[in-house]
Amino acid sequence: MNIPLLKSCDIQKRDNQKNNFAVHNLSELVKEDLYIPKTPHKHSFFQILYVSRGAGIHYVDFQEWEIEDGTIFFLSPGQVHNLRFTSKNPEGIMINFNEDFFNDFLSQKDFINSLPVFSKSGKYGFRKVDSCKSELESTIAKILKVIKYDSLYKKQFIQTLVLEIVLMIAIKTKDENPENEIISNNYLLVKFEKLLEKYFMEAHHPKFYAAHLSVTSNYLNTLCKKLTGKTVGEVIRSRIVLEAKRLLVNSEYTISQIAYELYFEDNSYFTKFFKANTGLTPAEFRKSINK
Repeated sequence: MNIPLLKSCDIQKRDNQKNNFAVHNLSELVKEDLYIPKTPHKHSFFQILYVSRGAGIHYVDFQEWEIEDGTIFFLSPGQVHNLRFTSKNPEGIMINFNEDFFNDFLSQKDFINSLPVFSKSGKYGFRKVDSCKSELESTIAKILKVIKYDSLYKKQFIQTLVLEIVLMIAIKTKDENPENEIISNNYLLVKFEKLLEKYFMEAHHPKFYAAHLSVTSNYLNTLCKKLTGKTVGEVIRSRIVLEAKRLLVNSEYTISQIAYELYFEDNSYFTKFFKANTGLTPAEFRKSINK
């Protein structure tokens, strides 16, 4: 069994994959057992999850985030996660939207991808909202009000409000982490991250990405090292290792099947690669997680 992929933004009507936006009341989803999957999963869409009241653990790509009153999470397409609430009747809101949701609204392509809260690393995808809680909840209340009625410019109004939430938290994040300014504003790095997400399984060499970006390998490597602290090769290897870990933990694939899935020539080469980057063989890693 592979990692389940949710394609419909509307969790309550999963057959409707054409809908590029949906808002859900968290307490209703929990009550109806519609969105507390028993196994880790991923989405093809972006997700904003705000827990106004509740407690538990949110597992995102081998990181554990504590759920408390007033916590917000930002998830990018492809991130593997799982929610475990320990409190009864949690309250909050879930906002799901596809990559094309803002296409007719924002002139800067890939703007959402460039924001630190939606970074592929997931490093800034969680925070407490103490300093802006009232402002955030006011915007959420407006969204819940607008979606109930058909009105002129309804879609544009919703787009504005969702963007307000994203920017509100992104600005707070940048204020606390000023080094992100140059990273998020570098369009070439954003394009590299998107290419990597699309081709990392079959394309393991920096030259492939440099060619697609119409730059030299040395230029891309220098830029990547300057902005992320890692070489292009290190970024590629980190992404492959992350996917290998996801499959080792969240699927029933054999190690040979995972090696094949990630385009390694054979099982032994994959094992050497994984151990060189993690210090454990794939079998040892799987065993350590499943203890």
